Amino acid sequence: MTRRGFFEKLIAALFGASGLAFFAPALAYLYPNKNFFSGTREFVDLNGRTITAEELTEGASRVGLIQGSPAIVFRRNNELLAFSAVCTHFGCTVAYEPADEVFVCPCHGGEYDIEGNVIEGPPPKPLTKLKVQIESGKILLS
Repeated sequence: MTRRGFFEKLIAALFGASGLAFFAPALAYLYPNKNFFSGTREFVDLNGRTITAEELTEGASRVGLIQGSPAIVFRRNNELLAFSAVCTHFGCTVAYEPADEVFVCPCHGGEYDIEGNVIEGPPPKPLTKLKVQIESGKILLS
């Protein structure tokens, strides 16, 4: 292989890699995340400890896991509400900002309102709302 041939292949590989860097986010936008689990599951914190309904006072929120996927549960108007914490744009984990009552994605600036609807940024769909049940003090989500 000549030096010229080597550099031609190297430049072609670099342009090809930059093309993939463009198409991966474009495909994620066109095909957003689906529901992340099925069935009813117990809500646990990041250490695997069960989170109880008593731990969530008015205005409080907790990030936890449902079958390995992040979820957010919070109490508002004495009612427990839950959403998948997976951004529908690119799969980042969103955070709940109680002062503004919004969910914020740190990756690309997407924002969701208190009902999970998109209010700003690139997310194509609202957050997945989860059904909340309380059984023996434990929070169950489906």
